[in-house]
Amino acid sequence: MTELDHYPARTAMSLFLRMGGWIAIIFTVILLIVSLIGQSNFSTAQRFEAEGRDALAMVEDKYVREGRDSDGNRTYTYYFVLEFVTQRREEMAVSKTVGRAFYDTRDVGDELQIRYLSSEPSTVELEEGDYARGAAVLRWVALGFGIVWLVALWVTGRWTVEARRARRYGAVEMAEVVEVMRTNVRINNQPRFRIVWQDGQGRKGRSLLKKAHEVQGWHGRDPIRIYQGMKRSWWAGDIGDRPKG
Repeated sequence: MTELDHYPARTAMSLFLRMGGWIAIIFTVILLIVSLIGQSNFSTAQRFEAEGRDALAMVEDKYVREGRDSDGNRTYTYYFVLEFVTQRREEMAVSKTVGRAFYDTRDVGDELQIRYLSSEPSTVELEEGDYARGAAVLRWVALGFGIVWLVALWVTGRWTVEARRARRYGAVEMAEVVEVMRTNVRINNQPRFRIVWQDGQGRKGRSLLKKAHEVQGWHGRDPIRIYQGMKRSWWAGDIGDRPKG
């Protein structure tokens, strides 16, 4: 394949996303969601400490809802419909999600000891401290996601800075394509590829992840333009060329 004469220089944000910065963004969203849910559970747990009331509920009905996750796999959510009477003589019927094991060991007509909020009887917990335990678990989950987020942000940010420095200050030279390598990475169930090259000093480099159509036409021994960085070389097609003039 013939190398283009000039690739437009990519912005810092464009490079950041191409380096995998979208992973850091996804983890940012997940971290925010987990933190919000954890805070909500913590607030509800505090309310149960202040105004939780005990009641005997009957399993009036049980059912399963089927859905699909982002990968198309089937998911199942299990529900009990609980009927109980509050201390204020309010008759309540509340749908409550439960785990698979708990669902399988209880039948319609069984009685369960539950707790509910005096000011909001539709909010119940099947065991005392359910919301507090949930909040504690989510705090650890948020901590784990936070660590992964920091690592992803640091790695992709460092790569972005290195690529920009190579484009601005690094030596530009022609290398030779060694192979187009199919990786083990799949995104949306589609494989990703890398162009592998070797420069004049025998050092190998590789492109960022590419879709199949982006590497069509590239073959071994094709010339490819690269910028030499401090630790590795970068393909001009990935990072753009140095502005002329």
